[in-house]
Amino acid sequence: MSEKVFIIDSARLAVGRYGSVFKDNLPEELGAHLLDAMLERNGIDAKEIDQIILGNVVAGGGNVARKVGLLSKLPVTTPAVTVDMQCSSGLEAINIARSKIIADDADLIVCGGVESTSRAPWQMEKPHNLYGRNPRVMARQQLSTGEYGDPDMGYACERLAEKYEISRLRQDEFACNSQNKYELAKDLGIFDKEIIEFDGINQDECPRAGTTIEKLAKLRSAFEKNGTITAGNCCPLNDGAGLTFLASQSFCQENKIIPKFEVIASASVGIDPIDFGLGPAVAIEALLKKTNISINDIDRFEINESFAAQVLASMVVSNIPSEKVNVSGGAIAFGHPFGASGTILIRRLITELEREESLRLGIVAMCVGGGQGSAIMIKKVSNV
Repeated sequence: MSEKVFIIDSARLAVGRYGSVFKDNLPEELGAHLLDAMLERNGIDAKEIDQIILGNVVAGGGNVARKVGLLSKLPVTTPAVTVDMQCSSGLEAINIARSKIIADDADLIVCGGVESTSRAPWQMEKPHNLYGRNPRVMARQQLSTGEYGDPDMGYACERLAEKYEISRLRQDEFACNSQNKYELAKDLGIFDKEIIEFDGINQDECPRAGTTIEKLAKLRSAFEKNGTITAGNCCPLNDGAGLTFLASQSFCQENKIIPKFEVIASASVGIDPIDFGLGPAVAIEALLKKTNISINDIDRFEINESFAAQVLASMVVSNIPSEKVNVSGGAIAFGHPFGASGTILIRRLITELEREESLRLGIVAMCVGGGQGSAIMIKKVSNV
């Protein structure tokens, strides 16, 4: 019988704004600090960790997960691998870790993601001509090829808004709600258990208190003249880290650990790059089909808010009740440190499911640049 896979801890750092509180910290420094703090608070011997699997998008290579391990208290013998699935890198790291545990290749894995847009290296294209001059600095790597082209995500999201008739006002209303829900949750101390302090920083930096529809309406379109997407209804650029400790059922039993959450299933899908924003909807559909569970049975959804239009379109396609989605705000408010966001949302989902005894099932879902989607379902359990 396959091992069940449990979450024995999940935590994150506060999310920093590009070029601000974490501007001097490499992503591996953020990850190592978080890892050591989680080992200490769980009383886990670092030698028990079988592997580190972390998502990262913009560090430029060098196996960031390995550098996190070497900077942390883990022994040098602990293997590490870095995953790049763009925005869903941290979520895919959890998917891979779960598969390894089910396959009996590991019992305890540190997974999640780290990101620093502030410290991301510049990249230049190599000239085609050996003696070419003025190489072009790339804003990003190409995300899709061939007949699909390489649509900019802002452009693709504008097309999605047109297709599903999602107006600028509707996007601004969603963004305003995200900010206001976050502020209410912050005042209630909802995020306190999620965040581990780093150099005195324990509050997300990006939320804009007092956001109103009127203020958002004054912002210029970000990607197209007379477009609907602005800096106010999409996510900012961020730095951060989020980690989850995944363990097998046998590890929990042997170490007398009573976990509160089980990872039930995951799904990753591919779609046309121009429709990348529908990735959450397609992934959720695949996940529900795999588990034979109705969407009505899901108590909470955490859908990454890259763009308001993208979440709204996914909700329409999947017929997800708005009152179940991002009930304490989303990435438009607290930020989106690419490779870390998957685990940040897992931690968010755990928090939300713990708020009420009757809540049991939840899904994290994300869109992916280049035309993909990813989703994970977790369940609250009372015992192993």
